[in-house]
Amino acid sequence: MIAIVVSTIRPESYKKFFEAWIHLIEKHDATLIKVEDGEDPTAGGKTVKEIMGKYSDLIYNFNDGIRNLGFAYIAKYLPTVDTIISLDDDVEPYGDTIQDHLNALQRRVPVSWLSTASEYTRGFPYGIRDEAEVVLSHGIWKGIADWDAPTQLVRGNPDVSFYKGPIPKGILYPMCIMNVAFKRKMLPYMYQAPMGYKVGLDRFGDIWCGIESKKVIDQQGWAVVSGYAIVKHERASNVFTNLQKEAKGLEMNEHYGEGDYFKLYEKKRERWKEFCNL
Repeated sequence: MIAIVVSTIRPESYKKFFEAWIHLIEKHDATLIKVEDGEDPTAGGKTVKEIMGKYSDLIYNFNDGIRNLGFAYIAKYLPTVDTIISLDDDVEPYGDTIQDHLNALQRRVPVSWLSTASEYTRGFPYGIRDEAEVVLSHGIWKGIADWDAPTQLVRGNPDVSFYKGPIPKGILYPMCIMNVAFKRKMLPYMYQAPMGYKVGLDRFGDIWCGIESKKVIDQQGWAVVSGYAIVKHERASNVFTNLQKEAKGLEMNEHYGEGDYFKLYEKKRERWKEFCNL
């Protein structure tokens, strides 16, 4: 069973999202979980307190990480869901994005060797071509890419090409939760870092979740692939607003793991795993 999690605080964007995706949602018999941000966030119509109970402090509103509430809803109420797809409310499908994610998650890929071509060329060992189970499919975008504010301010939206393939073991990557699919076994590790006005940070929740989830994936001998599923993203966010939101996190990202904030994040991740394993 497939569940699609989309967080929103904009009714008009969600309406467009629903109209663009409903044919694929019905085709794949997927469950759509709407996460409404705001003063009293809800997921699937249930409040933070209803879903989280004593773990309610793990949810931070007024930021993109509110989709944690949707992941929590799945962990608690939808035990038959085996595939979770996370989408933003301003993206549209490119072909059958859902099937492309499903196909990616069915793969086994090498993580100790990197192919320099789209096919395995001479010298690539046969024994590791099916080395690791793919547990996370990181999607990409047509249109507006996921830029940081300084890049967007200086360069606008330059043409960009994307890597397509597995992320090797020991290598980190910038995970954008805008278009991601993962297997249920990843739920305990897909906790977006605390963001929003309560911590004075924003726009790094998914990036830092990507770091921590990739460490677990490497430890477990699993794999991440990127570039197999695409969405259309045409809405460029306000660069000056983003610059303000990213200001503090930019320096922290350069020295990831240093300071009291990351001790907080570690404690929250441990409690998230407790919740998901209830």
